[in-house]
Amino acid sequence: MLGRRYYDAAMVLDMPNAEYHAHPGISNSGLTRIDQSAAHYHDGSFGDPTRAMEIGTAIHTAILEPERYKSEYMLLPEVKARTATEYKNAVKERGSEFVLVGAEVARVEGMHSAVYASPYISKRLSVPAWKEISVFAIDPETGVLCKCRFDFLSHDFEAIDVKKTQDARKDAFSKTITSYRYHVQAAFYSDVFFWCTGQQLKSFEFLAIEEKASHGKKMYRAISNAVELGRSLYRENLNTYAECKESGVWPNYDCEETEDIDVMYWAYNKFEEENGVEITYD
Repeated sequence: MLGRRYYDAAMVLDMPNAEYHAHPGISNSGLTRIDQSAAHYHDGSFGDPTRAMEIGTAIHTAILEPERYKSEYMLLPEVKARTATEYKNAVKERGSEFVLVGAEVARVEGMHSAVYASPYISKRLSVPAWKEISVFAIDPETGVLCKCRFDFLSHDFEAIDVKKTQDARKDAFSKTITSYRYHVQAAFYSDVFFWCTGQQLKSFEFLAIEEKASHGKKMYRAISNAVELGRSLYRENLNTYAECKESGVWPNYDCEETEDIDVMYWAYNKFEEENGVEITYD
């Protein structure tokens, strides 16, 4: 199909990242766009890869596929900026996504070292597993083709997803899970895997690793209630996608009147705690 492999129920190893993204199935990131509005998904303006995204890929590769990291990436630790001639020449040879300089090298390799300094995490990552494996399946409720790409999937079906973060502590990462819909991802990946294989994942866990030194790290598994909430949210988005695809209408949100708006509830709580006062609400 259009010069690329087409799958409607398969687990595929070694699929290039570009080919995965070009595949017509709806992904978790696509459902996140649908959650904003159907129009935001349909306009296709996901944008070109940013440097942060390229560094994120390098982090994943260094942690999960260190040998591939060593062979594919050109590391220029002595080069301080991407304006340097050495960097520009290296990009011509490898492409920007495979060339790291100065602080980028230190960050990626520091995160790798921090992860493997943990006996528990290094043991979890040492079991036989598939890395960057693409999974495709048909949603039995809507007939929509879905796709997901696991960072790490052990041969006994334990999934680990690497998440770079600013604060890996439990309270902070709980906020991150909510803001970035990681619980939705856990539910969607689990279900796509089941639709494809008929097997249940044993677990879906997050390896949270801080970008800044000293690279604190933790592993978390979303509780069942959080995953069920994520399942309800992705189902709503997936149904919207199916309806829009059928009708050819991709609506955006609009404005018919001026609405009242408030700050988030925690801003009141924080103010009350810091100032020893109680706010009276209207």
